[in-house]
Parts: sequence; structure tokens; C-alpha cells
Amino acid sequence: MSSLLRRAISDRRLTPWASTALGLAVLLLTPVIVPNRYELFNAEILGTYLIATIGLNVLLQTGMMSLGTSAFFALGAYFVGWATAGHHLDFWVALLGAVGLGALVGLVLGLPSLRLGVFTLAMVTLGYAEVVSQLAIEWRPLTGGPDGLSGIPRPPGFETLNSYYWLIAGCVVLAFVVSRNFLLSPIGRAARAIEEQPVAAQATGINVYAVKLACFSVSSAFAAFAGGLFAPLLGFIAPDSVTADLGILFLLMVLLGGRGTLAGPIVGTVLLFRIPLLVERISNRPGYLSLLIYGALLILSVHFVPRGLAALGGLLLERIRPRPAAAAARPSLEELRAITAEMGGRGWPVVIEAVDRAAGGVQILNGVGLVAEPGDVHALIGPNGAGKTTLLNALSGFALADRGRILIGHEDVTRMAPYRRARLGLGRTFQTALVFEGMTSLDNVMVALDSVDGGSPAGYLLRTPGFRRSERRRRGRAALLLKAVGLGADLEREAGTLPPGRRRLLEIARTIASSPRVLLMDEPAAGLNPAEIAEMELMVRAVAESGVTVILVEHQLPLVMRLARRVTVINFGQVIARGTPDEIRRNQAVVSAYLGTRSDPAGAAPVDPPETRAAPG
Repeated sequence: MSSLLRRAISDRRLTPWASTALGLAVLLLTPVIVPNRYELFNAEILGTYLIATIGLNVLLQTGMMSLGTSAFFALGAYFVGWATAGHHLDFWVALLGAVGLGALVGLVLGLPSLRLGVFTLAMVTLGYAEVVSQLAIEWRPLTGGPDGLSGIPRPPGFETLNSYYWLIAGCVVLAFVVSRNFLLSPIGRAARAIEEQPVAAQATGINVYAVKLACFSVSSAFAAFAGGLFAPLLGFIAPDSVTADLGILFLLMVLLGGRGTLAGPIVGTVLLFRIPLLVERISNRPGYLSLLIYGALLILSVHFVPRGLAALGGLLLERIRPRPAAAAARPSLEELRAITAEMGGRGWPVVIEAVDRAAGGVQILNGVGLVAEPGDVHALIGPNGAGKTTLLNALSGFALADRGRILIGHEDVTRMAPYRRARLGLGRTFQTALVFEGMTSLDNVMVALDSVDGGSPAGYLLRTPGFRRSERRRRGRAALLLKAVGLGADLEREAGTLPPGRRRLLEIARTIASSPRVLLMDEPAAGLNPAEIAEMELMVRAVAESGVTVILVEHQLPLVMRLARRVTVINFGQVIARGTPDEIRRNQAVVSAYLGTRSDPAGAAPVDPPETRAAPG
């Protein structure tokens, strides 16, 4: 229990657990403490809003933003009203149908929408809400038009206001548990990784589009579920009952409380729902005063608590009890070599054949070829602007080649998406270490382990015993890997608080956790001190000795000459030399390129041995 509490406190996004438990306790005790039926009725409306915002929080976890939750809320409400009042279907069948319909419509609408940017998506979803509002008015045979649908019955056994409250309260708890399991699951970690660093998430093997689409569909199902409970509560549903403004209110509730947190939707929904009711008692113009209070709360929270009010407890706790600085630890090269060999297995050869790449009218790569063998460190060097990083981007899929072929093992990956290359066994580090800053070091590595073996959705949403065992096994493996790279004292430390050298170690640990057979390293020594560079050299050597194919881009030539077995030199997007480190040292074309004594790249004929020459395409 104590380890669970420490882990909860270490991650501000999932804290405070106490406020979440308190909020649910108050929800369950409402019938006992409320003074009248009016307050109980408001509490039931609040419960349906809670379910909708808990679902919206699932989508916001990915960094996307929706103003159209009210559209799916209305969809669920109208479907239940149409099915029960109009066709006398059983309430439970109608409610399940509303949930399924919400998920399906969310999936269909998300297919084109989620390719848009954050704010464009917000506007498009607001359009969805407006369209649903107009359909509710105009589609009279189905919705009843402006008069709406009336006579919507409550389910048997829950006809009274008190009994129906307990149904809504139970559904809120169910929604919270499912949301909690989601946030703590592999897909929840993937969603957070996408929000933090979408490029690193793809390099780890995460299909960003698929995760966003799943979250949008699940969020839509939650909203339809909430709407399906809302219609029988009122006994009718009309266009005025669910307007587009409600979707904006749902978004404000989650942002104020804290998106991506367990308590955030509860805190934000209770505050913004209760404020108008309290203002009604003290003002004859409650609408304007409520808006002023909303604005003030949002401005203050964005300025002082940008992660939302639910994260305030974790921030205060860190101020009171600051985390002591962890002592530096040396990497365990034997463990690193063993773990890398176990996770990645035998490396694969990499063959680049006559690759071209142009951007903005500039030819960045021109017929570049390269062959890297398993277990080797193959260095790629050249002056600034030579095209080295562009070649790594072409290898990893972040910049597709215009012509040529790229083979990893026997697989042609030239047109393959970055996440598919990562799943195939291609690992990648970046010039500036990309880590998921809002997540702990342990969860950074867990994201990569999840992409290799994350289990089934049913297992982690229900948190079955098999999933819990698998989760403990992956967590233990992540801890071993972090200790092997020298981060054993930083397991629960937020990655954004790590110094540059340790961020680099964390990025390497996360990359190794994705079971690479080929590892691309883009200037791993950048920004490190001499001691850290020495450790980095030993770690790269250990990874190569485990059998992984390493392609290294680095400006520190002494480091390159010590590490590499083969070196390829490019300048102005062309290969000007290949060979062993000793051969490269004596190559006059390389010396000229680095010293700037020859400005014409054609002065030294590009090298293109027969084994890498190929026709374009």
C-alpha cells in the first residue's frame, strides 16, 4: 500500500487520490445530506455531467481538444428517448445501444477529424454539436422537433427520484473505475506519451492516429452513456435541453479540474456546476456573475496551476517535502549488454541504396548509399548541413526518401510509417533527448515495453489478474533496465526534472526497451561533460557487443574513431568517403570537407561501391 501511495504522489497527473475518494464519498452521501428534492435533482444532473467529463478526460489525455461532447450527449439522450418512449424497448437495451452508437459515430467522425490540429479539431467538433442541435429541431419524425420527446420512462425499480439517484451514482463510480483503469493502462500511458512528445511516441512504436481514434471513440461512448441517463431523469428531451454551449462547459470543467488526472473531472465539474446554483441565491443576474467567476477561476488556474486544480495537492506536497537529489550511479555494462541481447536479439543489416531527398527546392541527399552490419558501430559523419540527420530521418520514417531503397534485414521499409519501423526493430534517439517529461522515468520505459507486449484491452480495462501479473513483470524489467544505465535512484522521478545527461540515459533506456535490432543514435554526446561522454562510449559499445546494429551520427571525431568499425562521410548530401577509421583519417577529401579548403563537393568524386549502387526507385 505504501508503494502505491508513493507512486501516486510521484505523478502529479494522477494525484491527489484522497480528493478523488472524498468526491466520490460525497456523491454517495448526497441523498443523506441534501435538504430537499430540488437539490437531489441537481445532484443527479451533476452525476450525468460527471460521466461525460470523465469520458472527455480520456480524449484530452492525448493532447487533443473537443468542443463537441454535447453532440454525443444529445445522441445518447435522443436514442434512449426514441427507443423507450417511442418503441417501448427495455431501458437497459436502449442504454447499451446508446453507448454502442456513441462509440460507432465517434469512430466514424474521428477518422477524418483526428488528422487535424488541436484547435482545428476543437472547431470541427463544435460544428458537430451545432449540426446535432439543428437535426434535433428539423428531424421531427425521429426527435419530435422543437417540442422534443416526452414520456421517457425510468427503468423498473428506479422510478422514484431517490432510487434513480443511486443508479446514476453507481454509473458514476463505474465510469470512474473504467477511466482510472484506462489512465493507468498501456493505452493510457501511450496517450500521455503522445501528448508529451508525439515524435518520440512514434519512434517508440506507438500508432499515434490509432490511439487518438480509440480515445475519441471511448470518449464519445461515455458522453452517450451520460445522455442516456439524462433523458429518463428529465422524462423528456428537447433541443433546448442539450445545446452546443454544454460541450464548451464540459471542456472548461475538465481543464479547470486538470486534464489527464483522476480527480480533475470531478473537481472541475462540481465547481462549475455548483457556482450558478450558489450565485442564484445572492444575485438577481446570476448568468453574468457566473461567467465572471468562470473566467476568473480559469485565468487563475492557468497562471498558478496550469495542470489544473486537482494537481494542486501534489504541488503543495512537493513544496513541503522537496525530493532529495539522487546520487549519481555508474551504468552496469554487463547488465546492459545482457538486457539488450535479451530484448533485441540478433541485429539486422541495414542497406541504403541511392537515396535522394529534397526539401524546399534544395537537394539534401543525392544518391546516398550505406551498408551497416549487425554488431557493428557504423558512424555517419560530415560537416554541419551535410544531410546526416536527414538520412537518419529517412531511415526512421520521419522524412520519406524521394527515390532509392532502404532495407532493414530483408524488409523494404522505404515507405513504411515510423511506428511500424519501430515495431520492426528500429530504435532511434534524437539530437536533443526526447523524453516524456510529465511522466516518471519508470513510466517512460514502460511506454516502450507496452509497445512490445502491452496485453489485451479487455485485460487492462478490467485489470484482470493476468494483466496485473504482466504489469508487475514489465515494471520490474523497466526498473532493471534503468538501473543498468545508471538511473536506479530516479525510477519515480519526473523525467522533466532530470539534468541533460540523465535525460540522455533515460532516452537510451527507453529505446532499448523497445527491443531494437537496429539503433540509430543522433549525436548522443551532445551537451554531455567528459565523464558522461566516457560512460556513453562504454554504453554504445555494450549495445553493439550485444549484437545490435548501431548507426551513429556524431561530431566528436575522437569518440567516433574509437567506437566505429566503419565510417561513412557525407558532404552536401553526397558520400565522399567510406572505410575504416584509419582510412578516413588519411582521406584528403574528408580533410578538405572539414577544413573548408575545397568548396566544390564535386572536387572529390562520390564513393559508391558496387554493393550499394542501385537504380532509383
